[in-house]
Amino acid sequence: MFYPFAWALLLASTLNGLPVIMDKIPASTQAPTLPSFWKPISAAQATRLGPPRIPVKPSRVLELNLPALKKTLASAGTAGPVLQLPLPDGSLVAFRMRTTQVMAPELAAKYPELQTYAGQEPGHPAHEVRLEVTPAGLRAMLTRSGHTYFIEPYRRNDTRYYICFDKASLPAGRSAGFEAPD
Repeated sequence: MFYPFAWALLLASTLNGLPVIMDKIPASTQAPTLPSFWKPISAAQATRLGPPRIPVKPSRVLELNLPALKKTLASAGTAGPVLQLPLPDGSLVAFRMRTTQVMAPELAAKYPELQTYAGQEPGHPAHEVRLEVTPAGLRAMLTRSGHTYFIEPYRRNDTRYYICFDKASLPAGRSAGFEAPD
């Protein structure tokens, strides 16, 4: 059940100096919890995976439920779902995603397994993400607060494990393939 008056009551009570008890407001009026498709991997688990495709420190290794993420992105359209993406510090950031078309329509029809998306962090339009999902997995570039972050497959031909890192952490000479568009 939706209680549209709950937020007005909360605001009025706060402005009038009355105590407000949040647990008395029905859960249906509180912000929804976003699903996370990411699971952090311990350093010991990451070591067992072998060396990463991109040797960068510091970084964060995560496991991704790619089928569930693809299912959510399938509903993206032009103003689609809010998707949480990881940062190297272990936090998750929400982005409202939309589909984008970077290929000519005839190529997109020939290769439907190649999907591209763009998104913005709600409330922070300058914080953006570009994301692609292909048979090789997910790749993403996030620009946020003056930093550029990447999410890349941990190993070649592995769509389960990913590495998240700040572009500034790349070894000298390795950033050429990770340039942000102007």
